[in-house]
Amino acid sequence: MKKFVLFLIIPLLVCILPLVNIVTVIPVAASPTPTLYVDPPNIVDLTMVPPATFSVNVVVKDVTDLAGFQFNLTYKTTVLTATGISLGPFFPPGSWQPAKAIDDTKGLVTNIVFLPLGSKEGLSGSGIVATIKFTVEGSGVSLLDLGNTKLGDTTGQHIAHEVIDGYFSNVPLPKVYVDPEDIANPDLVAGNDFTINVKVSDATDLYSYEFFLNYTTTVLTATGIVLGGFFPTGSIVREEINDTVGYVWYNVTMPTGSTSGRNGNGTLATVTFNVESIGESRLDLCKTKLVDSMGSVIEHYAVDGSFKNKPNDIVITQVSTSRYVTELGRTYVKGVSEAYAGELVNVTVLVMNNGTKPESFNVTAYYEDTTIGNEALTDFPAGTSTTLTFEWDTAGVAEGNHTIWAEASAVPGEINTDNNKFTKLDKFRVLGRTLFPIELVVAATVLIIAVATIAVYFLKIRKPKQV
Repeated sequence: MKKFVLFLIIPLLVCILPLVNIVTVIPVAASPTPTLYVDPPNIVDLTMVPPATFSVNVVVKDVTDLAGFQFNLTYKTTVLTATGISLGPFFPPGSWQPAKAIDDTKGLVTNIVFLPLGSKEGLSGSGIVATIKFTVEGSGVSLLDLGNTKLGDTTGQHIAHEVIDGYFSNVPLPKVYVDPEDIANPDLVAGNDFTINVKVSDATDLYSYEFFLNYTTTVLTATGIVLGGFFPTGSIVREEINDTVGYVWYNVTMPTGSTSGRNGNGTLATVTFNVESIGESRLDLCKTKLVDSMGSVIEHYAVDGSFKNKPNDIVITQVSTSRYVTELGRTYVKGVSEAYAGELVNVTVLVMNNGTKPESFNVTAYYEDTTIGNEALTDFPAGTSTTLTFEWDTAGVAEGNHTIWAEASAVPGEINTDNNKFTKLDKFRVLGRTLFPIELVVAATVLIIAVATIAVYFLKIRKPKQV
C-alpha cells in the first residue's frame, strides 16, 4: 500500500516539449518510449449534432511492468458532455479504482486505477486502459486534453512517457496532415531513403503557414525538405533541420506583392528521411499555424504520421495465475501461486503483435507439456496487445510444483521466435486434499470438548451426597 501512496504523491515530470527526443538509444533497434494517448486522436464529423453520442479510448502503448495509472481529461462543456467512464480491457477485472469521476461543470474526467490487491506482476505491452462516453451538446471545437498523467510500476516508481491529446469538431475546419499517415515497411532498413508529404485540405485564403515535424533520431535522419506545389514558386521560405534534437521547421509565405491566399487542397512540403535502424518513430506534426491574407489565424486541426520498419513479430510478454477469492465480505480476482487440486485457476496470457501488419495465429497455455487451453486470433492488429484468460481445472493434476507457460504460433516471415514463448517466473503449486478436512477436525475437537465437559459435570458437580 505504501508503494501505491508513493505513486500518487510523487510528481511525475513528463517532458512533452516538441523539440525534445527522449527515446533511449539501444544498439541495433530503438526502444520506444511509453505513450498515453486518446484514440481516435481526431474526430471531425459534421453529422455529429446534438444529441449524438460517441466514445474515445485512452490507450497506453509500449509500457513495461505497469501497476497503475492516473489521468485527467478536460473538454469544452458547450460542445460536449461526458456521460460515462469504464475500465479498459488492458487491466483485469477486480482492478482497484480509488478515483473515477466526471465533473461536467468543469469539463473534467478523472480516473485512477491499480492492479488488483495482491498482484505480483505488472502489465507490459499496449492496450486500452479506459473508455469515455460523450454526448454532443452544441456546435464547435473541443480539445480532449490529457493532463496530470502518471504511470507507475510494481515498485512504486514512475514510468516516463509521452502524452498525445485528442480533438473533436463538428464544424468545417482545414486539416494539416502527414501523407502517407502510416508507413509500415520492414524492407526499409538502414541506409534506405523515403519521403513524406505535409498536406493541407479545405484551405480558404491560406497566405502563410508554419509547422514543426518531430521524429526519433535513433531511427530516422531528416535529410531535406522542399516546397510543395500548393504555394507558387517565389514564395518566401524559411527552414531548419535539427537532427541532434530531431525536428524539421518550415515557414512559408506567399510571394511579395500577393494580395490573396490559396484555396482548396494541396501539398505544402515534401520531407526526405534516411533510415538509421530498426524501430519506430512518430512523425509528430505540431505547432502548426495557418494565416490568411488579412493576418488572421485560421483555426484548423493537425494529424500526425508514423514510421515502422519492424519485421513480423508476435510476442508473449506475461503469464500470470489468479482465481476468485472471497475476503472481508467481497469477491475479487487475486493473483495466486497455489491452489488445492480440483479448484479452478485462471491462467492469463498477455500477447502483442509487435510487427507492422495484422496477423493470424494461435496462443496455447500449458502446464508442463499438458495443454490448458488454446485460442485463435484472426487479423490481430499491428502494435496492439490483448489479454487472454484460460480456465484451468486442476482436478486430477498431480500434487506438487508445476511450470506454467504459453506459446504463440509463428507467423509467416517472423525472424525472432524466441519471444513467442513465455514461462511464468515462479512455479505453481497444486496442494493435495487432506483426508480429514480442517473443518471436520475442528468440529470433532469441539464435540470432544463438549462431551468431556458434560462428563465432568455429572461426575463431580452432580455426584450424589453420602448418607
